[in-house]
Amino acid sequence: MTDTAPATDAHVEHFEPLDPELPNGYWEYSDGLRANRPVVRSDGHWSTEDTGFWLLSRHDDVYHAAADWQTYSSANGATPVQFPVEMFRMIPLEVDPPLHRHVRRLLNPFFTPEAVAAAEQAAGGIADALLDECVAQAECDFVGGFANLLPAQVFFRYFLDAADDQSRIPWVVQTILTMFEFPDKALEVAPGLFAWYTELLAGRREAGRQTDLIGVIAHAGLDESADGFVMDDKQRLETLNMVVLAGMETTSAGLGNIAHHLATDQKLRASLRGANDDVLARAVDEFLRHDPPVPLAGRTLTKDVELRGCPMRTGDRIMLNWAGASRDPEVFPRPDELDFSRPNVAKHSSFGAGVHRCMGNHLARRELKAAIRAIAELSTFELVEGAQVNWRAAFARGPHTLPVRIAR
Repeated sequence: MTDTAPATDAHVEHFEPLDPELPNGYWEYSDGLRANRPVVRSDGHWSTEDTGFWLLSRHDDVYHAAADWQTYSSANGATPVQFPVEMFRMIPLEVDPPLHRHVRRLLNPFFTPEAVAAAEQAAGGIADALLDECVAQAECDFVGGFANLLPAQVFFRYFLDAADDQSRIPWVVQTILTMFEFPDKALEVAPGLFAWYTELLAGRREAGRQTDLIGVIAHAGLDESADGFVMDDKQRLETLNMVVLAGMETTSAGLGNIAHHLATDQKLRASLRGANDDVLARAVDEFLRHDPPVPLAGRTLTKDVELRGCPMRTGDRIMLNWAGASRDPEVFPRPDELDFSRPNVAKHSSFGAGVHRCMGNHLARRELKAAIRAIAELSTFELVEGAQVNWRAAFARGPHTLPVRIAR
């Protein structure tokens, strides 16, 4: 175990990103840190072996750090508790330009608003089918029966072939959940996932397909380009892994959080029934601001920095508190209230910021809009009486389960 020693004898917080007690009381804890220690040293873990990092919680500090990739680098990892990057890294999230720029240039065309416009209609159809299965049970776990499945089914429909067996979805979802909640098990479960990726990429290369998302990744950097862009097989696998992880689990967590609001506030749900696209779009942004599905992100300093009187040194690990930034009262008045009329509602940090801003945000927004629209139309959608909802301590914060009564 290594520990980057604090630069001063200032207060050291014991903040563990995956503390199982943290998610249920996250807001009270995070609000206190942001108000009293907006930059604070923690002796908690940033990998399964390593401890010691700086936690940034003010909106402007977090955004400045995210935008300054030259100083706050993702190249040594970007997750709250770091996977071993020498074994696999998430590309393009965990690389900086120029490789980051090359990969994003290849992937971005598949995630523009125009490219994913049809996904909302498809997501609506998938949502209705999943709701039918839930309604047939009268009571169901909405996380397992809906939130975990909708983004996965949209991903399989849009980016994979019918031959890419949808029966894999439960296994893929469970593997990703394990990796996000128990990073120490990543090296145990990831090989199966990477074997599947290998099959997908090999199939595209054998068929000579270079126009769909998987095909583009399969052929990325095979031949060095004029500007020096080249990738090896491991990097192509890591790129597909990033696309799959981001396309499924983070959206699922966000959907679980939104569903909890709608199941526990019938007036709120009724207000969204029949809402137009603009209202639903603002609702999605405000839900994401209020309950960011990705609370934290890691960075590493490439040079000495002093922030709010705290001297941080080259090589220090930094934790960006996206969730704290999205509830900063200096930017969002009455931050603990849901307010779809906020003039700056889209300024939340749920999709990150800077060059590493989530490229799948347009797809996620459309999936969430479709889900909200479908849930709002139900005659009954309410938390089962007496049910206790607990949140997962994981890279993506969402409810473990959400027992609901449901009817058309």
